Amino acid sequence: MSILRQGLLALGFATLVVGVPLYAQRKSNILTTEEIERANLSGATAYDLVHMLRPRWFSRHELARVPRSPSDGLQSVGVRVWLNGHNAGDADFLKTIPTDRVLEMRWYSANEAASRFGPTDDAAIEVVLKRGG
Repeated sequence: MSILRQGLLALGFATLVVGVPLYAQRKSNILTTEEIERANLSGATAYDLVHMLRPRWFSRHELARVPRSPSDGLQSVGVRVWLNGHNAGDADFLKTIPTDRVLEMRWYSANEAASRFGPTDDAAIEVVLKRGG
């Protein structure tokens, strides 16, 4: 009986360990309304929200490029903010948005941002605000 119990426990643990990275990876590029409300950061800004819950969104990423010269190879990628579909500037713009106005935030890699918003070498954080008040 204890061998069966240990086997089931090991299987349950393995399922949990394997499932968590996929779930975390899927959720890591989006901040939902529920997560924002759970954070309970009243009086804070969208910048604070990202800094607390998704700090890697602010990290500079290296983008491999086809070298045109010996000194060209890797390019450091910054972050642009898109507010309700409009280019709002760099990450500092998030400091002007109160968290209680944010409906959802998404992070896009430089390639995804270029596909969604047009030619760019920067990653993007898209902010969708709540309607009204």
